[in-house]
Amino acid sequence: MKISLERTDNNFGMKAIAGHHEIMLDSSPEEEGGSNKGATPMQLMLISLAGCSTIDIVHILRKGRYEITSYASEVIATRREEMPRIFNKITLLITLETDAPDEVLNRAIVLTKTKYCSAFAVLEASCPVVISVNRKT
Repeated sequence: MKISLERTDNNFGMKAIAGHHEIMLDSSPEEEGGSNKGATPMQLMLISLAGCSTIDIVHILRKGRYEITSYASEVIATRREEMPRIFNKITLLITLETDAPDEVLNRAIVLTKTKYCSAFAVLEASCPVVISVNRKT
């Protein structure tokens, strides 16, 4: 796996290239002069958690031939005040509609937390990560 990154302005604007995909990064104006032209690196870490766990859970449910009518997630995180400002708590909220029974869905959550989601493992090594699931009805 390889990415490249280049600075795009005189402040903190950056363009990352991962395969054939470009991602804009920046810092917020509140954080030492950013222009808010892209996601911050810490936001991208949370996006990675949401994306990685989604891929795992959807894959597990599809493999069991369950239908997923809708799926959305939200990540809420707090960071410590002292430097480095790492996360001190992360909550991943998943809202989905599926015909999978609760025990199958719960097993998919356990597998993403303990076996498959690399982003979860990396982040959980530094702070608690809680997953909460809400079923749409």
